[in-house]
Amino acid sequence: MPLPGSRDSSVVMKRVSQGSFLQRTVLKHNVLFTEGSKGDEAYILTEGKMEISGSVDGRKKVFAVLQPVSMFGEMALFLDSHARTATAIALEDSKVVVLNSDDLDGYIATAPPAIQAMLNVLVSRLKNTTQKALRAPNVPMGIVRVLDLFESNGKTELHYDFAVRQLSDIFVCSPSTVEGYLQGLANQGHIVIDASGASGPAASGRRVLRIKTPHLLQTVLQGGKVEKAE
Repeated sequence: MPLPGSRDSSVVMKRVSQGSFLQRTVLKHNVLFTEGSKGDEAYILTEGKMEISGSVDGRKKVFAVLQPVSMFGEMALFLDSHARTATAIALEDSKVVVLNSDDLDGYIATAPPAIQAMLNVLVSRLKNTTQKALRAPNVPMGIVRVLDLFESNGKTELHYDFAVRQLSDIFVCSPSTVEGYLQGLANQGHIVIDASGASGPAASGRRVLRIKTPHLLQTVLQGGKVEKAE
């Protein structure tokens, strides 16, 4: 699929009738930008529909489906690396207004002093928020912290399958990734995974996760990292 800046007729550049901004037309199924690529432009969707997605734990995850009027791609303007944090694909023929860092700086410079101050604050806050959003959670230690919270409150037995689903949602990763780290904790003797705690017809096939190590978080921190079982 053609990328922005290509000479393919699927991406057309033209001047917006008012102002110095450019308008870009992106045909259905074409990629506007890809995750990990360099970028110094943000976009305002004025027509059509755009899908914003990224790779999470090796799988595609759709973060949003945007409709007019929406701004996107602005995170690259506030990162030193100018790296795209997601992929944008047109779900139908779409039009976007292009806003680059020079446009933004120029607009702020020519704005009245009060507006300048407000915009500078907003830009600073957006930059800080962007940096925080990119700090991916440490999945294995996050799992340990959740289990430690249960243990410290006297809850040492959990429904295994339900726990796996909830942890995968919390840390935006696949259930198999969570199970790998849980099995690693089991191999280290911190937890036990079995069905011996279940009873009655309704419990048939139900697995139980038992937390065996008191003060699990402190113990793991002292003993090193959590290994993921293959």
